[in-house]
Amino acid sequence: DDDDEDDAFISDTQLQEHSDPNSYSWALICLGMVKLALNNVRNFFPVAGLEFADLPVTSPLGNAVIKTLENWQQLLQAKMEQFEGPPPNYINTYPSDFSAAGGPAILRHKAMLEPENTPFKSRHYSTYPVKRLWHFLAKQEILQDTFIRFIFTKKRKQSESVEDHVDQVKQNCIAEHRGGNKVETEMGYPGRKAKIIHKDSDAIMAFAINKANSNEMVLASTHDVQELDVSAILAAQPYTWIGEDSDRESRSSDDLEHRSTVSSSQASTTHFGSSQLSTSSSMPWLGSGQTSTGATVLIKRNLNNVKRMTSHPAHRYYLTGAQDGSVRMFEWNRPQQVICFRQAGNARVTRLHFNSQGNKLGVADGEGFLSLWQVNQTGSNPKPYLSWQCHSKAAGDFAFVTSSSLITTAGQSNDSRNVCLWDTLISPHNSLVHGFVCHDNGATVLQYAPKQQLLISGGRKGFVCIFDIRQRQLLHTFQAHDSAIKALALDSSEDYFTTGSSEGNMKVWRLTGHGLIHSFTNEHAKQSIFRNIGAGVVQLEIRPANRIFSCGADGTLKTRVLPDYFNTPAGIFDIL
Repeated sequence: DDDDEDDAFISDTQLQEHSDPNSYSWALICLGMVKLALNNVRNFFPVAGLEFADLPVTSPLGNAVIKTLENWQQLLQAKMEQFEGPPPNYINTYPSDFSAAGGPAILRHKAMLEPENTPFKSRHYSTYPVKRLWHFLAKQEILQDTFIRFIFTKKRKQSESVEDHVDQVKQNCIAEHRGGNKVETEMGYPGRKAKIIHKDSDAIMAFAINKANSNEMVLASTHDVQELDVSAILAAQPYTWIGEDSDRESRSSDDLEHRSTVSSSQASTTHFGSSQLSTSSSMPWLGSGQTSTGATVLIKRNLNNVKRMTSHPAHRYYLTGAQDGSVRMFEWNRPQQVICFRQAGNARVTRLHFNSQGNKLGVADGEGFLSLWQVNQTGSNPKPYLSWQCHSKAAGDFAFVTSSSLITTAGQSNDSRNVCLWDTLISPHNSLVHGFVCHDNGATVLQYAPKQQLLISGGRKGFVCIFDIRQRQLLHTFQAHDSAIKALALDSSEDYFTTGSSEGNMKVWRLTGHGLIHSFTNEHAKQSIFRNIGAGVVQLEIRPANRIFSCGADGTLKTRVLPDYFNTPAGIFDIL
């Protein structure tokens, strides 16, 4: 009959798509069903009068259901990400009515909603249920971004992402070879330019990265705290519309018109340039809830003047420390706080950290005190199990040397012992193991390198000091900046560390030899005719693959990937 004649022109794989449980279509359907179920469950609890913050107590089973669905969603999302894109000739890219007006993205959206436009090509009656299920899911607003992403886009090949940079890599490496210890400030790959994750009119004072999901970040400005999904910005492989010409420069901004179909926001006019890939070109299907840089706002919290943040080393929690002295713990994607460890009205929080196991936390304050809490606290106002004044004027930073028994602190003391080592198993009056006389006017930041058992500290006059914990000796000191060092970060392999100054400059140094590797001038300089004492780089964090995150007084949260200084020639051949 006619159906059999139509099926004769379709491949066997397409004809069996509906009956193959491992097919691309069924993987996408499973992801859509789980996302929809999770959204419905989350919407149900407030209607039933249950607060998310109270779920572990009021409904342990309901809380377990949400956790299970979230875990399923992550697994199914990871499964979909393993595909390079949909199979060839997956569904019709444009609607059957060619007279329909709109840009390519709007036309794709219309095509996706057509009842007959599904990946299940067979006309056998056994395909009818799955076709109805597909059409039902495609119409759900909460799923449209997901369906457009996996139906109409594919991963851009790595060769396309790096080909524009290869020549510059060669030239820089040749120049470096000839020039000896040349500072790699403008390498042509991949850290040549920083990506802006978030831009605010006020200074961004702190941020934290979710250790359980590195695509989620939280940042603090003077007026609020925002949780962001930054997967679009951090995408290792940018995505491109299926069927588009490979020449990125010729692409039209009409590709971004899908934004207007998802939300009421104005359609973006960003162009696909070869010199820099915008977030929209990395993931062009994203629309609703995006910031101007492409990050998706998950939650906004009405918390003012949060100055410090840190995330739990293993779980979905983070701490905030404010100018008013309060310390609160939150769980990502949950509207209510988990617990308030420290009430407002205390000295301002200058630094807070979890220990490596995540069962203890410490808080340093502007009066020189360091306080320690057990994380698994209950009650409205838990008390610290240990608190003592480690510096007479102010405590700037601290680090756990062991799980919690040995702690190093950096601050300002009248006796100039501005970097100290403490043993918390001894009474506070006798707990000082050693005090290093260093850093005129005080130490501001501190990092501990456990593999080499070294301490790295930065001070108000721009000097860096490196100490040997075992020998309790100052090994080396040098001036890294002309102004105070406000931020310090160490990479996990302990090959290099980064410093950020109050002038807004960032520098990268070798830990061994202390040579300068990279220098980024005015990375977070505040543009003002008045000098702001609190200006400059406020926080730095180094993540795997040489990715650096930074924020500062210019109101930006940025990320950049550093070239691998130690393996640059090999890196070129890898790219080629």
